[in-house]
Amino acid sequence: MTDEMDIFWYVLRVRPRHEKVIAERLSDKYEVFLPLTKKYNKWSDRIKCIETPLFSGYLFIKTSIKQKYYILEEQGVSSFVQFANKPAILRDKEIQAINFMLERSSSLKIEDGYTFSKGEHIKINRGVFLGVEGQVVNIKNKSRLYVSIQQLGKIISVEIDVDSLEKSK
Repeated sequence: MTDEMDIFWYVLRVRPRHEKVIAERLSDKYEVFLPLTKKYNKWSDRIKCIETPLFSGYLFIKTSIKQKYYILEEQGVSSFVQFANKPAILRDKEIQAINFMLERSSSLKIEDGYTFSKGEHIKINRGVFLGVEGQVVNIKNKSRLYVSIQQLGKIISVEIDVDSLEKSK
């Protein structure tokens, strides 16, 4: 049994484009919050409104940290977001503020915090190429880039997710 005093909102990093499925699975056992925003996609024959996560690759869970390892065992859950090696905690006020913004979604505009440019030097921060440095050679879309990696005298071009990159120093 958990004490009410040790239950907080935590931020989970989850598999991108699987947020809804993971949230649904976790909501059977935990209080889960997945803020969604409406997005209009246009195809040649129609326009469709779809709900997409406000924060791609993240969702919020209200639980005791004692449940951490059970939550991490769930398929698609990568990690708890951490600050100073401790899971980040959100206050109820912050969750309410996100809800408040979503209720006024007509004025809500989401922008990615950082975009990469052609020719920019980057470092890969996760996956099989962890720690490898390279250069952006092509931009496929907002979330995927082609990165040139020069190793052993060869140039390898890899298509990679933006969330796996950081600016090289």
